[in-house]
Amino acid sequence: MRITGLIVLGVWLGACSATPMFPPAVTKDVEANTFDAKAWEQEAYQPSRTTFVPHKVELAGEIIRVIHQSERLVILAEERPLDVRLATSPTSDQQDGAPWFAVTFQGAVEPKMLRTGNRIFVIGTTYRAGPEIFGGAPRMLPHLRAQCLHIWDTEGVKNKYWISGSGSVQYPPEERTICLEDKPSGSSSVGRDDEKTVSGGS
Repeated sequence: MRITGLIVLGVWLGACSATPMFPPAVTKDVEANTFDAKAWEQEAYQPSRTTFVPHKVELAGEIIRVIHQSERLVILAEERPLDVRLATSPTSDQQDGAPWFAVTFQGAVEPKMLRTGNRIFVIGTTYRAGPEIFGGAPRMLPHLRAQCLHIWDTEGVKNKYWISGSGSVQYPPEERTICLEDKPSGSSSVGRDDEKTVSGGS
């Protein structure tokens, strides 16, 4: 059993170091650690009269709710640190007052990956805030138009463990990367599932 555990761990760590989460073309010019999500959320409640400036950003979050619309998904998320180790863990790392945001995505995503509590990394472009219904009442949220999603099914392995020589170890969650295809100007966007089913983070 111990040898099996080491093999699984080795494959997991190998996957983490070998494959980038998003294609290099997608991550170009992304504001990852410099973007202030808290200020972005506050602008949703105090809209400025100045010209809106979009930002290409990478954000991490925990899925709060998913709204299925005719041509897109709206994923309501609470911000989490941009840390793969935290994202792959089902344990809570909640922060008081963490900003909420809405992710719109015009692609198909496997239903189990959209469970409440799953972790998500998103690359996309910010656009103006708008109301989303939560708890029966509208809530004004900043919006991010997603180009790529990376989701860990942390809820699916929340209570699953395997036994190693040093004790019980939690199974790493399945993960998926889903990016939109590049489309010529004026054509509709269609989702493409660039699936990476890896036992753990990448």
